[in-house]
Amino acid sequence: MRETRLLSAEEFESYFAAPMQNVTANADPQIDIWPYVDSIDLDALGLPSINDVHYVYRDAHDRFDQVLIGTGRFNTLLAVVVDRRQCSIAGHHLLDLNERFGARGVHLRTVS
Repeated sequence: MRETRLLSAEEFESYFAAPMQNVTANADPQIDIWPYVDSIDLDALGLPSINDVHYVYRDAHDRFDQVLIGTGRFNTLLAVVVDRRQCSIAGHHLLDLNERFGARGVHLRTVS
């Protein structure tokens, strides 16, 4: 099993360099993320499942890609941070959009 690294909110934020660009349509993968993703303990994250890549955002310095993968939890994405210079994965972060953008009183529910 491959080693994975869960990034704290502060660590995840450190991989931002504004403006982030949506490069989903023309992303050039530096590394195959799926062996890493397959090694993540979804139960420990409270995720019933993961889906496909929804978006890829690149930082302003062209150093990091944030690959956003859909999950089986409403408004929650699995963000995998790719270091483009090192051709490696820095780690992953669970991005709860309700929590991040202040949606209150919304119940978590499983999506299929």
